Amino acid sequence: MEHKLLVSLIITFFMFGSFNTLIAEDNRRDGNWWRDQDRLTRSVYIIGFFDGMDLGKNFSYWKFANKKEMNSCIGKVAESYNEYSAKYFKNVTNTQLVDGLDSFYADFRNRNIQVADAVWLVVNSIAGTPQEKLDSMIENWRRNANR
Repeated sequence: MEHKLLVSLIITFFMFGSFNTLIAEDNRRDGNWWRDQDRLTRSVYIIGFFDGMDLGKNFSYWKFANKKEMNSCIGKVAESYNEYSAKYFKNVTNTQLVDGLDSFYADFRNRNIQVADAVWLVVNSIAGTPQEKLDSMIENWRRNANR
């Protein structure tokens, strides 16, 4: 039942919602953009993010999937994806990720960091990356976000 409600909300959002804010070419997906979105838009964005991860995984090897001898690098790519997915995304819900991004972007110093990069930092936090290492990662992303 909950799944049907979520699907209905997503369809309603795309029919009547502010779809153009999601597809605008000149709209940078960073903390400033994130904070301008309402809760439903944030949730829908993260659902799409999860689906995009799966599609990205498929794109990384589909071209080679039908070849008799798959390049060993492709096997390593799939292994890496599976390992990182299990470590950083197992049991992480879209709501948990939205809450984490909300908290992350509450710090004004993080607002130039793009959402995809912020997701990486948030899931590291959820996975238990030591705070000292996490602080160093965040500081590096802050420096590089302005480039």
